[in-house]
Order: sequence, then C-alpha cells, then structure tokens
Amino acid sequence: MAAAVSGTAPDRGAGVLRPIRPHDRIGVPESADLEAYADFARRIQLETVGTDEFSYSAAELAVLGANPYLERRRFGIFDGGRLVAATAAWWERGGNDGGAPMITMVGVDPAHRRRGLGGRVLDAVEASARDAGRGSTILISEHRTDDGAGERLRPPQGGASLPADAPSVRFARSRGYELGQLLVASALPVGGLGARFRDLSRQVDRSDGYRIELWRDRTPEEHLDAFAAARSQMVAEAPSGAVDFPDEHWDAARIIDEEARAVQAGRRHLTVAAITPDGEVAGFTILTLAPGKRGAYQDDTLVLGPHRGHGLGMRMKLANLVALADAAPERTEVYTWNADENGPMLAINRELGFRPHSIQATWQRG
Repeated sequence: MAAAVSGTAPDRGAGVLRPIRPHDRIGVPESADLEAYADFARRIQLETVGTDEFSYSAAELAVLGANPYLERRRFGIFDGGRLVAATAAWWERGGNDGGAPMITMVGVDPAHRRRGLGGRVLDAVEASARDAGRGSTILISEHRTDDGAGERLRPPQGGASLPADAPSVRFARSRGYELGQLLVASALPVGGLGARFRDLSRQVDRSDGYRIELWRDRTPEEHLDAFAAARSQMVAEAPSGAVDFPDEHWDAARIIDEEARAVQAGRRHLTVAAITPDGEVAGFTILTLAPGKRGAYQDDTLVLGPHRGHGLGMRMKLANLVALADAAPERTEVYTWNADENGPMLAINRELGFRPHSIQATWQRG
C-alpha cells in the first residue's frame, strides 16, 4: 500500500478503529475486512503512483499472510462500514535481539484527509509494535517523479529528493521520522523485445567460471542451501542509506515455505542465479509475476561482494528478461526498485532501457 496522507491535522476524525484480522480464505463474513483492505490499498496505490500493478488481491493476502517468518499487523478506520484509513506493518520473527524494527505504510482515503485519521492508525500500529518489543519504526511512503518544484528534502546519500511540502513528507516529519533513503522505481517496456534481450544476453556472455542458471517457482534442491545463504546477505550487502533495516535469516526451510505459498497464491517466480564452480550462489535476481497483472516486477537482485566486477548483474538481468519473454510474452513491463545511491545497478538499468517511474521513501524513528 502506497502511503497517502495529508500532513498534520488537529481533528481526530470520526470512524471506528479496529484491527484488520488475517483470514485464510475469502468470500466469507470473517474475511470482509481483509477484502476491504485489499481494495482500499489498490485504490490508494493507483492514486499515489499512477498504477495498481504492485497491489495484492485479497486472495493473495489470505495465502501470503500465513507466514511463519514475518509478523503482520493491520489496522483500519471504518466510517459507515467503509474503510477510510489503514496501516499495514510487518517485522521479522525470531530475531536474536527481539527488537527488529517494524516496517509500516499508511493510507487515507482522499475524501477523509486532514481529519487526523492517518495519525490514528499509525498510533495504533506503533503501540502494537511497542507491545511486541519493537524498538524502532520504519515508515514507507511513495511519490511520483513529477512532483513539482519548491524546497526539496534529500536523504544522507544519493541525488534524488522529495518536495518538502508534500503531504506524506509533512506527515512523516510531524511524527518524528527522519528521511533515511530513497529508492528509484523504474519501468522497462518488454512487450515483443525477447529477441533483443536474447541478442544482448549472448553479447555479454563470458567464460569466466560462473554459470548462469534459471529456475521457475521452486529452487532446485541442490541450490537450496547456497541460495538461502545468498539471500541472508541481502540486507547486509545492499545499500541501505541511513536506515537500520532488520537482518533476514534465510535457510532452506524458509525458501521452501515462501515458494510454496507463492504458488498457492498464483504468483510465479523466475529466478536467475550466478553459480560458482564449487556451487556457491554468487548473485541472483528474482522476477515475480503476480496474477492478473500486465507487468512483472523485480524482487531482490544482488551480486555478493567477492564476485562483483564480472558483469554478473547485467548477465543475470538479461537472462531473466529472456526467460520472461519465453514464459510470459503477454507481460508488457518490468518494474524494479533500486537505492538511489546504488550507481552500478542504476547504470545497468539505464543501459537496459529502464526509466524512472516513481520514488519510494524510507523513514526511520527510534
């Protein structure tokens, strides 16, 4: 859900605040709030960044919510039975310190802004996180790239910026959050370009000891442990600006669980990995194909430190674009998110033809 609020407001607003409970199936009375949330989040995202391609259906949320590795909390304000404000939050379970940061997003219906509803739902989820021992909070907001002129707010690293008077910016700062990082969301038209990607992939292929492997939906058993080890390095090795992102522990069991739930939810994954001669995963990139969408989006992409400088990022991305053209030629765009300070990966994206689409801001407090 893209954060869409409207700054500070003294009026605490009307409506009933309550948790939005998870449910393992939809179309029953108990799932009504979850279904309302899915539709609400889709509309907020469409208004905020101009597309609902990144939204989740209620059916997906019902399946993906049953995650033993992530704690999820949602709160909503209902006015006359209609959801008008909501927050979604999550954090890693089982951390050794018991205090991994909570990550959250807030949205308010346009017709109900300036009534303090964003503050109410954020108060609720922050209190819930404190009760669970979370020591700090990370707030996500999303913004269009054509966001006007005026005074700008910049994170500690990178060259992108936000308008200081944007409603989501004013809201975050009024709550004591500091801007820690900006991610550039970019889009690449891919319809009918499979042959071009195949040619480019052949041009960058090398015989330097790495082999590029592809798998769909489920990781081959022989790569499970190495892939889990690589994914565990994502937070440590990816640029994080001034944000204290929580570590993620991955093992073979977590990989298997995630992939099984994704298949059940109708989400397809195309994973490309660079494999060393001794079977280590030197890098990987994942494309997700959500049901009912026109595009695909790039999840984690990482080349581990000791293996950088071999062109693996470009080779893996091209291999995955070829795989996408073969597996799902009806998908017309690919979306990706990269830290604004991650110059090498942004350069790869520009060379492939990605163009900025929107900005995701990460704020932290505590």
